[in-house]
Amino acid sequence: MYGQSLSADSPDTNLRRDAQFHAFVGVLVSSTIFNLIILGTIILNAVTIAMETTELSETIPVFFIVTDDIFLAVFIVEFLLKVYAEPIGYWKNNYNVFDFTVLIFTVAQFILIALDLGPAGITVLRVVRALSSLRTLRSISFSRGLQVLVTALIHTFRNAVFHLLLLLFIFMFLFAIMGYYFFGYDEGGDKQNWGDFGIAMLSLFNFVTAEGWTELQRELTNHGYVGSEFFSIVFLFLGHFIFTNLFIGVVIMNIHSATKDHEVAQKAEKEVFIQNKKKAMIQKQHEDVLEVLAKQNNSDFNTFQELTEEFQKTLRHEDFIYTTDLCTTVSWMDTMVASLTHLESSKYWVQQLQFEISETLAQMKELQLQAEQDMYM
Repeated sequence: MYGQSLSADSPDTNLRRDAQFHAFVGVLVSSTIFNLIILGTIILNAVTIAMETTELSETIPVFFIVTDDIFLAVFIVEFLLKVYAEPIGYWKNNYNVFDFTVLIFTVAQFILIALDLGPAGITVLRVVRALSSLRTLRSISFSRGLQVLVTALIHTFRNAVFHLLLLLFIFMFLFAIMGYYFFGYDEGGDKQNWGDFGIAMLSLFNFVTAEGWTELQRELTNHGYVGSEFFSIVFLFLGHFIFTNLFIGVVIMNIHSATKDHEVAQKAEKEVFIQNKKKAMIQKQHEDVLEVLAKQNNSDFNTFQELTEEFQKTLRHEDFIYTTDLCTTVSWMDTMVASLTHLESSKYWVQQLQFEISETLAQMKELQLQAEQDMYM
């Protein structure tokens, strides 16, 4: 019966082999070696993209064509393996979706080159090639530290940046109107920097970035505006120091929050990994038991001890051992047998010691009685 269930043509065997191959692909795409190979490919592709902007693109064009084909083949194989390993889970990861989008641009580039659509195609191809440089951003998906920073920045822009920018715009609006009436309204005023609302807003951007504001202040001083230093210092303090530090503080808070979320996600992934490994271990032990029983039915073993020894060879030292079911594991059995052997040996030596003590005490008692008889005689 077991021999028939383990035959190569049985559906259960084929399903088991498919499950084993699926598990192998899952382990492969999550392995460190696989990720390092893909990361190395991305780095090499970034190098070739940079080299293609030089004169080498005209000197050795075949080199770039061949390398692009190789990189595209590697990325397509990576995509197929990951989708096969996790058909649904792959699309739940935003970084995987981004990788797929970049892959689409890369494939579109090769399609446009093959179609040769003329001037219009060249324009579209130029845009697609520019977007294909996004492949270098794929390295973010291989670094958890970068992912934490990107997540923090996204949360910052999504939740807090809009309100910060709105508040900054309100202050810039107020100071732009005041700057126009203080420094650009008069005929002899600084029309170049404060002549209207738009120009005043651009001048205030120099204060916000703290770049070139000294030249603006020097122009105001040359036009004879006494007290303009207070205007510049107040807005520089509000627009640059306050808002810049406020933005940095929000980013730090989001990085802290993203780090905590990352740690929780890591624990969850570790638990899932352990559970999957336990399931794989249980499945392997089940298959080993079926194989051993099939060999027993074929009379390959003469005794039960030979059967258990053969089964023990199929186990690995890194296999999980459930403490709740410890007495059924081979390691526990070996330990128990060895302990019983030592216990039996210890009991034997204790009995021998007891016999020797009893014999010694009997001899001492006999000598004592002999001495008493000699004394009375």
